[in-house]
Amino acid sequence: MIKRYVARTDGHAFVLFTSYDAMNRAADELAPWLTTKNLGLYVQGQGLPRTQMLEQFKANPRAALLGTDSFWQGVDVPGDALQNVIITRLPFSVPDQPLLEARLEAIRARGGNPFRDYQLPEAILKLRQGFGRLIRTQRDHGMVVILDPRIKSKPYGRLFLESLPECRHNIETVRNVPTGQALFD
Repeated sequence: MIKRYVARTDGHAFVLFTSYDAMNRAADELAPWLTTKNLGLYVQGQGLPRTQMLEQFKANPRAALLGTDSFWQGVDVPGDALQNVIITRLPFSVPDQPLLEARLEAIRARGGNPFRDYQLPEAILKLRQGFGRLIRTQRDHGMVVILDPRIKSKPYGRLFLESLPECRHNIETVRNVPTGQALFD
């Protein structure tokens, strides 16, 4: 699916991941295909500092830039260089860090629901931040693709969709791929 949407915009794409492992596996899979299309590949954590990687992407937007956490926010690529943001998974934090575990346990101890009261609102905010990478000025345009089928298959998916700016959206299904891929432009 990443190949499909990167091809639609001839690169000019950020692909946002929630884990380094998934990002690196995708990079390994995408690299040969991108080479055949004469498209560049920038992967967070594989040599270039983030600032330098962004500058190279801006200079050569016929590329896909793959990033994790720090690319979901605070990255500014206005204009035509960035026309496509692909979000591979809804950005739920994994409760494997002691601080987050303690926070979730405190919510539970107060009678709250850690998922509803903390993890879901946090993930919605992060999705909005990732979505916001595309539109930085009034002249910016493009598409945001959410590949995670939970956006349509889970009841909480509606909350993610309702949190996004008003835009046209399409749902695309491809044979042998889970349903619910959302395309926003």
